[in-house]
Amino acid sequence: MIVRFVQGTDYSSMLVLAQEKTAMPFTPTHVDAVTPDGYYLGAHYTTGVEERKPGYDPWVPKDKLHELILPLSATAQQDKIFYDYLQSHIGEPYDWAAIHGFVVPGHYHTLYTTICSALITGALRACEWFPYPLTVPWHLIDPTRLLLMISARMQVPL
Repeated sequence: MIVRFVQGTDYSSMLVLAQEKTAMPFTPTHVDAVTPDGYYLGAHYTTGVEERKPGYDPWVPKDKLHELILPLSATAQQDKIFYDYLQSHIGEPYDWAAIHGFVVPGHYHTLYTTICSALITGALRACEWFPYPLTVPWHLIDPTRLLLMISARMQVPL
């Protein structure tokens, strides 16, 4: 299993940054899974959950790209469950309510929609990489929180 964190410069990224402030090595605003065939699978505000080719980030100027690719140690069974979970969500719409909930106080979420970090969190729970129930709903876990959760399990380069 491989996950990719990136800091964007688009509107939704700015909303995430407004809440998160700072993290190390940078404050991520988006997360994808890197599929075994090298595609990036994630939830995108324009198209929902889909696979994209590397380099698809047109909103991030290449000279300002902050990217962190993390291989997560997993069994073959965990790997299969992780990617099967992600594949089963392709086509799911984006959860704009959850994004606005990062800035506006409240608990916002639209059923049967997802954000990037909730999608990856769900896949990590499905394969039991996070073996215990989480203390907040998945749609409240933004990319920075997800990176923090991963850093509690493994070394993250700073």
